Amino acid sequence: MKSTRTFLALLALLAGMACSTNDAGLGPATCTGAGCTCSPENSCACSAGTDCKTTCSMAGCNLRCDTGAKCNATSAGPTLLTCADSSECKGTGGDASVISCLATSKCELKAGASSTATCAVAANCKLHLGPGSTVACNDASDCDVKCTGDCAVTCSPVAHCKLECGENGPPGMMCPDGRQVCGHC
Repeated sequence: MKSTRTFLALLALLAGMACSTNDAGLGPATCTGAGCTCSPENSCACSAGTDCKTTCSMAGCNLRCDTGAKCNATSAGPTLLTCADSSECKGTGGDASVISCLATSKCELKAGASSTATCAVAANCKLHLGPGSTVACNDASDCDVKCTGDCAVTCSPVAHCKLECGENGPPGMMCPDGRQVCGHC
């Protein structure tokens, strides 16, 4: 009898753990808009042609914006935003957010400290990032970056990059290694 109660208690504990959304026990990500789905692990996807709005807790979330989709992610925690070809992505994320803007996608992200952005092929990126952030503007992409604090932008030879330091601040400076930075080389 005691082993049955122990087994049932263990089963209830495991069932409760299976419903947990993350290690911090914070609520799951939610989204609205046709074609938007979120898993219990705070991973969301927006299908092509939809207008998705994803809201995440302090745990942050992962949002994949499929080809041709329009997406918007909001989180006080870290946001991982991946924008496929011809998608339009907007986001507000906390520290350590990551954005990948691919092919001909159009991306706008405001994020906290130590965030990372990669714009590739012919992506159009507008980024407002916190201190310690890095941006790679690859291929023929177009990057307009504002940093509050130190940050670095690596710009390919055929990409177009603009870096402003601080709110309406001076442009970034060019380092000997070719990076544009706010702060020191």
